Amino acid sequence: MPCNMILVEDSDLVVEKLTKLLEPLKNVNIEARASDGYTAVKLIKELHPDYVILDISLKYGHGIKVLEDISSMEQKPYVIVLSNLNYQYYRDKCKSLGAMHFFDKAMEFEKVYDILNERTNEHFTEKEYCG
Repeated sequence: MPCNMILVEDSDLVVEKLTKLLEPLKNVNIEARASDGYTAVKLIKELHPDYVILDISLKYGHGIKVLEDISSMEQKPYVIVLSNLNYQYYRDKCKSLGAMHFFDKAMEFEKVYDILNERTNEHFTEKEYCG
């Protein structure tokens, strides 16, 4: 059974790029997309994804608030922040709220693939489960 993921991103272009980037990962299923913070938290609570790729700057709401809400959940997804707001303040804040990685959207986009490929292959060969 593949790992489920939610993309929290308000740019259609970035979602398209992420979808193409992650398509070769057979063990990852993009289950849903949210373009605002409220919908993101609602979907995370309903779907309990294994992974969330989260942008900080959203059209409505803020990724930091989404992370704050996730940090209080019993079942937390593995969160990868992918943002253009590449400032140390945001990196530190996201890490303190439980984000496992913070990547610069302009310079480190492909690292999302590398992390997911490594994690999902590792879990499927060793442990037979996601996350």
